[in-house]
Amino acid sequence: MADKQLIVAVEGTAAVGPYWQTIVSDYLEKIIRSFCANDGKKPPTVNYELSLVMFTTHGSYCDSLVQRTGWTKDVDIFLQWLLAMPFSGGGFNDAAIAEGLAEALMSGRSRPRLDLLHLFGSGL
Repeated sequence: MADKQLIVAVEGTAAVGPYWQTIVSDYLEKIIRSFCANDGKKPPTVNYELSLVMFTTHGSYCDSLVQRTGWTKDVDIFLQWLLAMPFSGGGFNDAAIAEGLAEALMSGRSRPRLDLLHLFGSGL
């Protein structure tokens, strides 16, 4: 059981796509490594888990409004998940922000863990 859990909730629409690499490298990686007390050179000193929630927009063109990964303790794997996110759609309907945040809030230890393929399909 982890002492700390970090869930990153991300809008998965095409509007975010062009900026995502910079967001991850300039901001999220630093925040995540600080949260985990992991500079990549020595073993972490904190027991933590990381998870990702991606939400899209309301409308008939979405397979699902909200998708989430399971938990991982590996920072590098988590960063790979972030960089592999598929961004598409959006622009015509409201983003499902409330649903995405609700999923992040409900993603406690009692929820079943989902396989990464559930989030990204077989494209990885």
